[in-house]
Amino acid sequence: MTPLKLTMRAFGPYAGETVIDFDKLDGRHLFLICGPTGAGKTTILDAMCYALYGKTSGDRTGSHMRSDYASTAQKTEVIFDFRIGDKTYRATRSPEQTIDKKRGKGQTRAAMQASLSELEEGREVRTIRTGVEEAAGKLIGLNASQFCQVILLPQGDFRKLLVAKADEREAILKQLFKTQRFSDFQNELRLSLNDLLKRKAAEDTELSATLSMASVSGEEELRKEMEQTASFLQEMGKKREEEEKTYARFQKDYQKAAVLSTHFETLARAEAQLKDLLGREEEMKKAEESIKYIRSARELAPYFENLEKISKDGILVRKEMDRCQTARDEAAKEKEKLAEKSKELEDRKAEVEKARQKSAEMVQWMPKAKAYGATLREVNRLTEKVMEAQAELQKLNDKAEADKKIKEKAEAEAENLRRDYIFGQAAILASQLKEGEPCPVCGSIHHPRPAVSDKKLPTEEEVKKAQEKAAKAAETWSDSTQLAQQYQVSAYVSAISEQGYAQAKMRTLEDVPEAFRKPIDLRNAIHRLHESIQLWEKETEDTAKTRETASSAYAAADAGYKAASAQRQKLAKDYGEWKKALEEKSKEAGFESLAACRSWYEKRDLENTLTQNLETYRRLRQGAEKVAADEKDFLKDSQKPDMAHLGQEDQEHQNAIHRMVKMISDGENRKKLLEDTAAKVKDIAERHEKTLQDASLVSGLYNLTRGEKSRITLERYVLGALLDEVTRAANLRLLDMSHHRYSLHRMAGDSTDGRGGLTLEVSDSYTGRSRPANTLSGGETFLASLSLALGLADVVQAKQGGVRLDTMFIDEGFGTLDPEALNSAMNTLIDLQNTGRLVGIISHVPELEERIDARLKVTPAEKGSKAEFEILE
Repeated sequence: MTPLKLTMRAFGPYAGETVIDFDKLDGRHLFLICGPTGAGKTTILDAMCYALYGKTSGDRTGSHMRSDYASTAQKTEVIFDFRIGDKTYRATRSPEQTIDKKRGKGQTRAAMQASLSELEEGREVRTIRTGVEEAAGKLIGLNASQFCQVILLPQGDFRKLLVAKADEREAILKQLFKTQRFSDFQNELRLSLNDLLKRKAAEDTELSATLSMASVSGEEELRKEMEQTASFLQEMGKKREEEEKTYARFQKDYQKAAVLSTHFETLARAEAQLKDLLGREEEMKKAEESIKYIRSARELAPYFENLEKISKDGILVRKEMDRCQTARDEAAKEKEKLAEKSKELEDRKAEVEKARQKSAEMVQWMPKAKAYGATLREVNRLTEKVMEAQAELQKLNDKAEADKKIKEKAEAEAENLRRDYIFGQAAILASQLKEGEPCPVCGSIHHPRPAVSDKKLPTEEEVKKAQEKAAKAAETWSDSTQLAQQYQVSAYVSAISEQGYAQAKMRTLEDVPEAFRKPIDLRNAIHRLHESIQLWEKETEDTAKTRETASSAYAAADAGYKAASAQRQKLAKDYGEWKKALEEKSKEAGFESLAACRSWYEKRDLENTLTQNLETYRRLRQGAEKVAADEKDFLKDSQKPDMAHLGQEDQEHQNAIHRMVKMISDGENRKKLLEDTAAKVKDIAERHEKTLQDASLVSGLYNLTRGEKSRITLERYVLGALLDEVTRAANLRLLDMSHHRYSLHRMAGDSTDGRGGLTLEVSDSYTGRSRPANTLSGGETFLASLSLALGLADVVQAKQGGVRLDTMFIDEGFGTLDPEALNSAMNTLIDLQNTGRLVGIISHVPELEERIDARLKVTPAEKGSKAEFEILE
């Protein structure tokens, strides 16, 4: 699954409509989602998850994600376009919410809506609106929970897949690798075994039922019953043959009587029909008179047709006059409207000229706008560098000052020790003086105040060490002072100089208005001006053309109205002349009035019907008279036969034959039943032997796949092997990122839990031992989780063509890494660009912002937040 476009409307902190177009990455596969805390970075991931599954990566529901900044008229909605393989899809979802009514005042409670469509050339096709969550899960290969464990790693939850319980990890692997077929195979074996056991019982039941259906208790009774039935059928066949011969002789007499009865019936029908026809003679005379009047009126048809044609033409001409009048009025209004539009466009001409000048001026700003962003970043970077240099200089000065104090203290201590040592020597010498003996120092024989010391006196060695310590402290102070001075005249001054140069360059670019210091904003502004100018030019040109068209339409409508009016006057004159001529002709034809003539003319369609009815009457009367005469001639003095008595006798013969046929048929059916029963008994015995053999084979296979002895099912055995492949793929990156310290593998031991060992643990090469994965530190867990997710994606891509894990979003986690681990993780993610996998990172770590040149920048505003891509050239 690769994201293409995400549209958020009144969702979370995004108050209006925010569109994130991933095509702006322009082929980059690693990007950073950055911005201050609370701006709405994680909301972007929540929107994708919500559009697909109706859930967010956290605990919030869709209704809780409605923006607090949205107006009551704004609808909360998320639209997510994404690609899987070579097909593009769109997931759309809006939560239950209260918004303004579309019509009238007040608010209404809108229900939750969701849809999933395939896109063809940007159009939605094959859209579903129910079961969207299940359909998205099948399409991507993951349900909502698994999506947040494998593709979208929420803040604080990136370790879920690593430390998941064995049954949770089993569900994820089953979904991704489509191993249900192994479980299905095991279930098919179970069902097959059950079917075979049922078949065995059914075959036993079938044998008993088959014998019972034939009303026999065993095969011996079945054989005797077949012999008796054959003998009965032979006897009944002879009786039936004798009865059929008797019936054939009776049939000859019966047919002769039936023919005579038919002639009597035909004579009766002909006499009845002739009586009915004689009763309609007066009706036929009236029909002959109507035909005469219709034919006289029909001879005047040209006059009637001309009058009708003139009337129809008059109606059409009246409609044409109305049409031309309407078109003339509309054209007049359009001419007036276009004249006002032309004046309005002319009034805007000065404004358009100003826009041309402004556009030309803004084009000249473009070089500075392109340089402004990079220069601003350089000023900010150098300002930070100056601040860092100031801090470092202050640290060096503080160190020199501290070293100075240490030096002064050491020198004072050394001086005090030296004085105590000297005074102590005087006290020692004074202790040897005697009254009357000369002092070895001054030679006096009197010693009135000899030196005395009541404390421990320092030794010469202690004095020497104190002096060496003071000398060393002085040297340290000298070094730190010199280092501070060197740093000040080198790095500090250099940083200030670079900052000054960048600030000077920045001042040369500040004449570009603040709103247009981003090239994209300047280009958009220029584009808007160009569009407004082009729109004015097009409107001016279109208005001129439309005015010409309106003038032509007015002239054409006026001419049409005048021509139709003249034609209508001519038709009125023609109508009067033809009507007068028709009145004269109708009197000559013998009609009382024009109305009477028109009445018979309008009945002209009845002429054929009346003529046919008259001819039919004459033909039927002649036919009935002939049939009656012919039948009387045929019958002469014949007596009518009693067909009822003969029919009863015929029925008795048929019933007798029918009873015999039924008895023979029942015998034949009994014979066939017995023969079929014998064949079925043989077939059941053969099938029963085959069923016992198949049941033995299927039972062995089923016990093997369900792990009767090993306690590991076939599906779980396959999942264990696949997890080994995943950990091998993960370790290729984890070993590199952990400097060959950590690697993942399945926990060794028995499989009494029935899961085939799907618990993960980590091997530590420093200790040579393995331990549970949840004992890793925060940074180590992040690296292991990242490696596992990438390894899982690699193996799924290789094994499952229908499941594509070519996108990953990571929400935080990098802050737990030390610089060396962060560098390893970044190198791994950068290497992913060669595979085409898209990786989005949410993080506040400054080093990531320095190394990733594609950023989805989320910035808070007074009302809500906005998000847009920023690509560093």
